[in-house]
Amino acid sequence: MVISLTVANCLVKTILIDNGSSGNIIFQAAYKDLGLEESALTRRITPLRRFSGEVKQTAGEVMLPVYAEGVNMSTKSLIVDCDSSYNMIRGRPWIHGMGAVPSTLHQMVKFPTPWGIKAIIGDHEYSRSCYQTTLKGKTKVL
Repeated sequence: MVISLTVANCLVKTILIDNGSSGNIIFQAAYKDLGLEESALTRRITPLRRFSGEVKQTAGEVMLPVYAEGVNMSTKSLIVDCDSSYNMIRGRPWIHGMGAVPSTLHQMVKFPTPWGIKAIIGDHEYSRSCYQTTLKGKTKVL
């Protein structure tokens, strides 16, 4: 599911909500586009294992404030320098920290706030477009 959130006071589109991801990721290009200082990141290399089994090293990590429907929560994000059709991935640390329940069937994520249950509706067409972009160039396995 792909949504938009306010991160570090900037609207960031194409954020993948992935309850299969054990970390929050921001891709290097998106980090630079936010205009954040290099001094804000901690140079800590962490190996990430992709679904394919490939290992990718992070460029560092950073604490980023993420604003969602009245709830502001700072979360650690790993910075990854690789091509992606997404700007960020919000994984289980963000999902659990928000007390959120993502639904791929309904293309929305719901979470409690002091003002009641709020929902962010995903962009189904854009989600499909990102998925197709990700699949381009991959060979078919028989």
